[in-house]
Amino acid sequence: MIDLSNTTFIIPLRIDSGDRLRNIVMSTSFLLNTFDCTVIIKESDEMKKFELWALPAIKKLTTNLDNLQYVYEENHDDHFHRTRLLNDMVLMSETEIVVNYDSDIILPISSYVDASNMLTSKEFDVVYPYKFGEMGERKVMIDHKIETEQDLENLTSNLIVKTFIEHFNPEVLDNSFFYAGNMNGAGWAEYGMVQFFNRQVYIDGYLENENFIAYAPEDVERHHRWKLLGYKIGRVNRHAYHLEHERTQNSWYNNPFMQKNNELWEYLKSLSKEEVIEYYENQSYVKERIK
Repeated sequence: MIDLSNTTFIIPLRIDSGDRLRNIVMSTSFLLNTFDCTVIIKESDEMKKFELWALPAIKKLTTNLDNLQYVYEENHDDHFHRTRLLNDMVLMSETEIVVNYDSDIILPISSYVDASNMLTSKEFDVVYPYKFGEMGERKVMIDHKIETEQDLENLTSNLIVKTFIEHFNPEVLDNSFFYAGNMNGAGWAEYGMVQFFNRQVYIDGYLENENFIAYAPEDVERHHRWKLLGYKIGRVNRHAYHLEHERTQNSWYNNPFMQKNNELWEYLKSLSKEEVIEYYENQSYVKERIK
C-alpha cells in the first residue's frame, strides 16, 4: 500500500443512476486498497443510497474501511449542491493535502504519487493530475448496467470490472477507453475531474464558490481565481480515466441553474484581483466558514 497518509480525498455524492453506483464502488475500493489515505464521502440525497447499496459492495472488496468517513445529509432538492458539499468536507479534513475527487475518475497510480509529492515539496499549491488539452481524458465505457440488486451482485461478471478489481490496476482500463471529440481535440481536458490542493491554500483562496449549483463552470472559475491570486499551479503530464455514466440535470448543460452559473462566471472573470478579493470577503458562506 502506498503512503498517502497526508492526503484526504473528498467525494461529494448523489447516486442518480446505476452507473454512478457502479463507479463509486470501483473508485472508492481502488483508493482504499491502493493508498494509505483518508477518504471522505458526503452524500446528499433523499435516502442513504451509498450506505444501502454501495457500502456493502465495497466491504466485499476491501478490509481497509477505517480510512473511510461517510457523512449523510437528507436532501429532497432536485439539484445537487456540489460546491457546498466540497466546502463541508474541506473543513472536515485534517491532512496537509486535500483532493477534490470526482467519483467517476481513476488515474494512473503514479499520477497520485507525483501530485502529492509536488505539493509536499512546496513547489506548487495546486496540482492538476492530468495533462491539459488533447488526450487528457480517456473515457471508459463499461457495459454493465446496474438496475437491480442482482446487477450489483453480478458486478464482477463484467470482464473490465473483474480485471480491474483483481489487481486494482488502472492500466486494464486501456482495453475499453475512447477519446471523445471535444473543443480543440480528442479527449479534451481542462480543470475539472480531480485536483490536488494544499488544504490551507484551498481555504485561504475562499474554497468553492457556493453560488455555483449543479453542473456549472465552477472548475474554470476556480482555476482563474487561484491564478489571479498568484498561486503556484502544476500539472502531471498524463491522462485521466473517466468512467462514463448516464447524464442527469446535475451533470449536464440542461440543469436549471446553467444560465445563472454562466452569468456569474462572466461577471467574476471581468473583475480585477482586488475586486475578486472584495467579492469573496463579502460572501456569507465565506464569513461563516472562514472565521
